[in-house]
Formats: sequence, structure tokens, C-alpha cells
Amino acid sequence: MPITISNSISNENVDNYLDIWKKLWSVRDTAWHLENRHPVLVKYDHLLTNNENNSNKKRFLFPLCGKNVDMKWYWETGHKVIGVECADEAIDDFFSVNKISHKSYLSSELEKCKIFETNDKNLKILQTNFLTLDSPQLKHTIDAVWDRGSFGTITYEEQVLYANTMRHLLAPDFHYLLLVLEFDDNLFKGPPFSISEERVNHLYGSFCNIDKLESTVPQHVQLYQNHMKQSIQVQETVYLLTKKQ
Repeated sequence: MPITISNSISNENVDNYLDIWKKLWSVRDTAWHLENRHPVLVKYDHLLTNNENNSNKKRFLFPLCGKNVDMKWYWETGHKVIGVECADEAIDDFFSVNKISHKSYLSSELEKCKIFETNDKNLKILQTNFLTLDSPQLKHTIDAVWDRGSFGTITYEEQVLYANTMRHLLAPDFHYLLLVLEFDDNLFKGPPFSISEERVNHLYGSFCNIDKLESTVPQHVQLYQNHMKQSIQVQETVYLLTKKQ
């Protein structure tokens, strides 16, 4: 069954989440950021890179990427990397902290999109709204996705749009690691939001096979608790999504 867009989100408020995350980045409320590679991605990296086409380099997508250090790692190992981000501070930090030379320019294809691109053109960050990203050049080209909590930083209505965007970007033989948080949402209302297995199946099950890989309390759980300003139990749950046959 195809994903349908909820009528409760309109063109007028589809950019709401951008304002929230731009504000968090502007005051540097980025307690969730990891300075090193994410241990879950290190553990399951082979699921993204060693599939049937393992002789080819992959095109990686990092939705709502922030200044994710894993982008640099995949770029340096020869893959093509595309991040999507809205906040100036996140993009500036990524390139300046990692000392990566780049250029920036307005997209000729996408309205209200600025592109930040390395000199070799193998790493680029699109500064735009992922929920409405509609790029003919990217359509059905994404081989691998590392989605570290991004899906859970937006409301349910926005998640519907998010999944719909992802559906149109994924290549036929995609491998998608989706990491979400699970906690008692009576104690913290978000963002980030607690994402159940039922929610993942509901929004991705029409076009993805979904395999739950693990659900654990991470060593960096205090980063989430610092953002939430309370010591509640938080689990990271990771799923492998592949094309539904």
C-alpha cells in the first residue's frame, strides 16, 4: 500500500522543523553529536558496503546530517556522500573542523537549495528541506543510507513526508540502516521522539523489508539525557531496510 500524505501538514507549515533545528544549532544545543564514528555504524558497516555490488563504490545519503563525522570517513574511503541539512552552523562546523576545502553555490535544479561541495565533487551537503526534496538527479540513485536518529527528530506528520522522500531517492538495491530512539514518552515529549517498531513498519513496510538488528542502551546515553535534562532510560534501536520483493 503506498504511503499517503496526511492532510494535517500543509505547505504553510512544512518548514516548521527547520526553524526548530536552526535554533538548536544557533545556540549549540547539539548534545547528541558524537565526535567519533557511531559504534552501531561501525558494527554494521558491512551491511551497507558489502552487498552484491561490493566491487562498486556506493552513493551514501545522510539525511538531516548535522556535522556527522561518518560522512568524512565514507568520503575518504572513496564513496560518494550526500548530506542534507538546514542549519548554517552545522555545515560550517563540518567543513571547518575537518579542514575540508569546498565551494558553495545555489542549485540550478532545486529551489531554495544551496550546495556545499568538495573539490572532487564526491561529498556534498544540500542545504534544503529534506521533507520536500524532489531532485530528478538524485531520484533512485541512493545505494546506502545511515539514518542516525534523524527520522525521530520530527513529528509523525513530518515522518510521513520524510519516508515518502526516502522512497523516491532509494536505488533498486538499497541498504538502509535506520537508528531510532525508544524511551518513555510520558517523561519526555521530544524532540527527539520515541519511535516504536510499529511506527517503523507502518511508514516503511509498504516498500521495505525490515529487519530489527538490535536494541541497546548506548554507552553515550548521557548525551541524550543531557539534551532531555533528565536521567531517563534511552535505547537505540537499529533496523536494516532493504527493497521489498
